[in-house]
Amino acid sequence: MRSGKLWQGYDWVLLFLTLFLIGWSVPNIYSASVHEYPNLYLKQVLYAVAGALVVLVMPLINYRKLLNLSPFLYLIGVGMLVAVMFVGTTILGAKRWINLGLFTLQPSEFMKFVIILITAYILGQNREKLDGKTVLTVLAVVSVPFVLTLKQPDLGTAITLLIPVIGMLFIGGLDRRVIAGTVIAGIIASPVVWEHLADYQKKRILAFIDPQSDPFKSAYHILQSQIAVGSGKLTGKGFMEGTQSKLFFLPEQHTDFIFATIGEEWGFIFSFGILLVYLLIGLRIIYWGVKVKDLEGKYICFGSASLIVVQAFINIAMTIGFAPVVGITLPFLSYGGSSMLTFSLIIGLVLGVVRSYKREKIHFS
Repeated sequence: MRSGKLWQGYDWVLLFLTLFLIGWSVPNIYSASVHEYPNLYLKQVLYAVAGALVVLVMPLINYRKLLNLSPFLYLIGVGMLVAVMFVGTTILGAKRWINLGLFTLQPSEFMKFVIILITAYILGQNREKLDGKTVLTVLAVVSVPFVLTLKQPDLGTAITLLIPVIGMLFIGGLDRRVIAGTVIAGIIASPVVWEHLADYQKKRILAFIDPQSDPFKSAYHILQSQIAVGSGKLTGKGFMEGTQSKLFFLPEQHTDFIFATIGEEWGFIFSFGILLVYLLIGLRIIYWGVKVKDLEGKYICFGSASLIVVQAFINIAMTIGFAPVVGITLPFLSYGGSSMLTFSLIIGLVLGVVRSYKREKIHFS
């Protein structure tokens, strides 16, 4: 196959925006970590290269084959989540990773990709309006990794597993009364949920409501992050000049709180630009979700857009004190191979849907 035809059908706007975030993660991880972990950015370089390759190569695979494999991938993912309970590596009190020697794997991150695939597969079997049986099947399928992730404990990632499912059910025509009833049921059940939260999770929620009540413990992350973002003002202090991060005031500055480092060093204008990039990625994916004819392809697009945009919003809102600290990454920009590869797989999957649509349109229009 000629190289020109090989790359035919790519959405170059979505590809460029994604590669920009992947590439830009490296200097920011370097700035956020080099004073504490001198060689950590080298791992991020490897993750970025791997992520870029996934985004470029993944669309060449027919996404319909991946849909057919989704039940098998789901069983593998659940199996890995179960394995975490027995052979997982504990870091900072949470058992979420499997140590594979050269690197650690976080199965709950990869389940985001699998959940999008299998939900699209299940919903796509019903070509008419969603019925109760299909909805219950989807909820049963997602509840298993949700509960296993919640037990790690990892409330943030467990919540993000639900986000694409909600987006796909909404687009699929789920009765609004069912959505309203679910929200009401969630509110009613909240006291029960609260009782089952870990102590540190309760403290984080209380710290969000009143940060000044415990400024040196549970609210420390939020307050230091707000100081970092605010001190950047309009144009920032400059690359490698962030004092909150370099003087060790800002915890988890290369992972969950990478946006605080960006805000401090690059300022409000550039930080707002990052918000626009996420918004543009989401809108671009939704644009293709509306255009593509294949039902499973539509679900993949809307589920992916929901996850990327909402997770980015939650992470950034958490950083500036508009949401409780739940421990989720900023897509493509936070340090970590599992997160980078997961979101690269998701974008690659969307690009595969777009490529198939464009090529079939050329052949049959």
